[in-house]
Amino acid sequence: MPAEALATARAYTMTLRVSAVEEAETLAHELESRGALVEQDGEVVTTVWRASEADHPESWDEREFPELRFFLRSWAGVKAARQLVVLDERPIALLKGA
Repeated sequence: MPAEALATARAYTMTLRVSAVEEAETLAHELESRGALVEQDGEVVTTVWRASEADHPESWDEREFPELRFFLRSWAGVKAARQLVVLDERPIALLKGA
């Protein structure tokens, strides 16, 4: 098996509870349109966000993930139906090409 097939890329997974199902659907769509892998089950949205230069992956072990966090804060704003609760978050490794 070639070494390239075993190469990994960094990514970040986050599971969120959104205040309203309709807004969870909107968030899932918005994340997908930005290239994230997304699963939604009612008010719960799980996303896998691939690393970019803006994400500063060297800081991930300190639970820093600026691009995704900035997007989520901007998306939620002050709308009550868009308030988010983080249920899980952590860096992960993906096989490149996944």
